[in-house]
Amino acid sequence: MTLGQRLKRARQQVRLSQRALARHSGLSQQLISKLENGLIESTTEIFPLAAALRVDARWLATGQGTDRNVVEGPDILAQVPLISWVAAGQWREVVDPYPPGADDHFVPVTRRVGVHAYALRVQGDSMEPVFPNGSIIIVDPALEPHHGSFVVVRLDEAEQATFKQLVIDGGTRYLKPLNPRYPIMEVKQSATVCGVVRQMVMDFD
Repeated sequence: MTLGQRLKRARQQVRLSQRALARHSGLSQQLISKLENGLIESTTEIFPLAAALRVDARWLATGQGTDRNVVEGPDILAQVPLISWVAAGQWREVVDPYPPGADDHFVPVTRRVGVHAYALRVQGDSMEPVFPNGSIIIVDPALEPHHGSFVVVRLDEAEQATFKQLVIDGGTRYLKPLNPRYPIMEVKQSATVCGVVRQMVMDFD
C-alpha cells in the first residue's frame, strides 16, 4: 500500500473529505489530493496529517506499525536532557551524565532508557519522511546497535555526530539515510556509536 492509499484509507475511515482534512491539518487540499493520487510520494507534513486523522505517523509514512486510532498515551518513564550534536559526539567520555549546559531543556520519555540517555533535535532532511527536520530523537548509549538500528555515530575525525540507519553487510558497516536523495556511506574510518535511537517526539507550535 502506498502513502497515497494509506492517506485515503485513513481519511475515509474518519469520514473526512479532502477539504475537511485540509482544514483540520492546516494543509492545502491540493497537496492532499496530489498525495492521494500518487503525484507526490513523500511529504514532510506527515505529523499534522496523522494528528488530524488520529493515526500513527510512522504507519502513515512507511506502512509499518498499526493504523489504529490514537488512544490514551503511555506513562512518562523518564526525563532526558536535550543536548547539542557536538555534545552527543563526546557523550561517552562524559563522567557526569548531565554536565553544565545540558539541563537547559528536558524531554519526557515513554520508553525505558538508561541513565545516560539524551535527546537530540534532528537537523536536515536526510532521515525524512520518518524523522522530519526539527523532530526530537531519544538516544540510549547503553544499547548495542545491530543491523537496522537507527544510530547516532561520531566519525572520529569529525567534531560532531551524525544520525543514520546502521546497515551491516558481510562485516562491512554502512550509514544509510532514509531520504533517497542522500547517498549511503560506507564507514571506512574509525567510528564511535554514540547511542541507539529509542523514540521520536515532535513539537508543534
